[in-house]
Amino acid sequence: MRFCYDLFGAYLDALAGLEQIRQHLVNCQRAKLAALKNTQPDKASEDFMDLQALDHRFAADQRGPEELLHRSTQGDFKRRTAPGGSDARFLSQMLLALLYGAWEDEYRERVASSLGHSEKNALASDLFQDINKLRQAILHNQGKATEGVEHAKIIPWFRRGDDIVISRERAQKLLDELDRYVTQLCGKQPDEKQGG
Repeated sequence: MRFCYDLFGAYLDALAGLEQIRQHLVNCQRAKLAALKNTQPDKASEDFMDLQALDHRFAADQRGPEELLHRSTQGDFKRRTAPGGSDARFLSQMLLALLYGAWEDEYRERVASSLGHSEKNALASDLFQDINKLRQAILHNQGKATEGVEHAKIIPWFRRGDDIVISRERAQKLLDELDRYVTQLCGKQPDEKQGG
């Protein structure tokens, strides 16, 4: 669960950071618009500001000259960083992929072994099957829910074709489900059969 709490904390930190950097840009635009009203009233609109470039760069230092990393418009940036925007979607999809990868590649075998199983496949879970279906849809169906995702047993949040986006509320529900599952496992005796 420590890994889950840390992963969910990082996800929530990133969402909070998106809100802050988006609000910072909105505040900068408002200040610029106030100045433009006096000097260039024809450019004093949010539409004009949204068309202006926004760059991410490495600053010049002893390692080399300034380097452009990414360029978009301020409007694109505001759309990407808005609640439910593409940045939040990518973050939630990374959350699911990392969560399942950690379970499958590290924790499942350790937990199975601690319960007296000789292999990790002896430890089955409807919850992690649902998470895997989400991960598969993210990786192989452009982040759109599939039929398997639609028929999830524990987390049936998406219909076929929906964008897979985990909101803060769904992140909390997912963490609650993970906690419930781990608590259930902790109550099992070695070699006791696992449900699902």
